[in-house]
Amino acid sequence: MAEVVAFAQRALDGVNPAREWLRAPHSLLGGASPLDRMDTRVGMNEVKTMLAHVEHGMPV
Repeated sequence: MAEVVAFAQRALDGVNPAREWLRAPHSLLGGASPLDRMDTRVGMNEVKTMLAHVEHGMPV
């Protein structure tokens, strides 16, 4: 989980934006927050994919 949090901080340019993004519900996750989905390997991979899109300027 620490790896994903660090990734979020890089992709979103800071601790506070990452914290907000990780806690906010997201339609691509069925209304769950990224943190809620990170309790499984599949969910963790979904969140990593979303962050990769953010990092490369793709819409999420």
